[in-house]
Amino acid sequence: MLGMVILLLVTQLSFAQYFKLTANGFVSNDNKDFAVVDVPNVKQADLYKNVLNAINSLYSNPQKGLSVLEGESITLTAYEEKAIPVRHSSGGFGKTNYKYDLSYTLSFLFKDGKIRVNSPTFELKRWYEGTFRAGRGYGNSGWTTLNLVKGKNDRVAIYDQNGKLILEDATNGLNTHLNAIVKQIIDKSNTISNW
Repeated sequence: MLGMVILLLVTQLSFAQYFKLTANGFVSNDNKDFAVVDVPNVKQADLYKNVLNAINSLYSNPQKGLSVLEGESITLTAYEEKAIPVRHSSGGFGKTNYKYDLSYTLSFLFKDGKIRVNSPTFELKRWYEGTFRAGRGYGNSGWTTLNLVKGKNDRVAIYDQNGKLILEDATNGLNTHLNAIVKQIIDKSNTISNW
């Protein structure tokens, strides 16, 4: 157990945190809607090619969700099933574990020696099955969305209307997951050699 705690601590200390989730969406560590990664002595065109190659090597079919402005920007839209586990009440007693599908968009812009990563946008959804009730039959099935901020008709959300955190595990899951994706793309782009 102690070994696992040490491993998690070391992992967290070495992990690049580009963004953190707030009630207003993702912001950088200096509360901007973008983060800048310095890559000294690398030209804009090379940074663009390296990030594009990194995305192409990390995703199985990136062209479906890829929008590019040649040499200047790359926008990636992706979808992952059951990516974010969240524990919350479903309106009854107690809490239940749910796994939410994650749709997200990442945008990269380039200048000589710099990669700008715009704050990720996302949507969390899960499929629910109707339950059987005697005398009424089966209830409805469908998609439900876990909103960032709780609206007046929402049963659950990540933050309440005053910006108070309600679902810490959703925030932690999104922070970890999306920062890991950005880090993976940036790290991979740094190791790609243009031969």
